[in-house]
Amino acid sequence: MIRFALPAIGLSLMAAPAAATEWTICASKGGEASFSVLVGSLGIGTANEFKVEQGGKMWSTTTGEGTPIVRGQSFEDDNTILIDVRTDDMGAVVAELRVFKAREGDEPTAMGGTLRMPGVGAWSVACDGGEG
Repeated sequence: MIRFALPAIGLSLMAAPAAATEWTICASKGGEASFSVLVGSLGIGTANEFKVEQGGKMWSTTTGEGTPIVRGQSFEDDNTILIDVRTDDMGAVVAELRVFKAREGDEPTAMGGTLRMPGVGAWSVACDGGEG
């Protein structure tokens, strides 16, 4: 009986649904700059995949997709998203994203804020996607 139970348990675990992921993209109105974060089922605070684009350049946590960066801080609650990404040696801040969420009911209906790249510029951004 046990030898039949173990394969059944294994099969049931393989059938479990995968964690949902979706990119949240915050971009300036004219497309000069954007900050993207891959949001999983645990939210932005645990996210590890980020991309920043500005002036035809890309910074990314994904190897081979531009200048390497790492997560410096990331925080999300019902009203805000705060993310900093840094150079891959954790030396300098590459970009700071500060977003506020407007809610009507349970889900955010609008998200927007600022993207700042020290020494490069700052932009107001609107955000789409993610699980809020």
